[in-house]
Amino acid sequence: MRYTIEWKLSGQPFLTTRGKLVDAVVKAVAHYNEIKPQLLTTGGTSDGRFIARMGAQVVELGPVNATIHKINECVKASDLQMLSRMYQRIMEQLIA
Repeated sequence: MRYTIEWKLSGQPFLTTRGKLVDAVVKAVAHYNEIKPQLLTTGGTSDGRFIARMGAQVVELGPVNATIHKINECVKASDLQMLSRMYQRIMEQLIA
């Protein structure tokens, strides 16, 4: 049997090392959730792989979502408000 496989890699894996961005995210999450977050790479496919390719640091932080990518996907409004406060705190730390 003869066959040919053509494959185009569209996104490289990435890892953002500890630094100002990661530290700001950890501090913001810890401040509002009163827990130290785990830094994991066990998530699924990420669009961050396209951004990281441009040399940017990438950290993904979003709401806990049991219905993500399912029928009737939803998130609590209070979780979005908390996430908004975390994002603001992260930005304040980065420009300080």
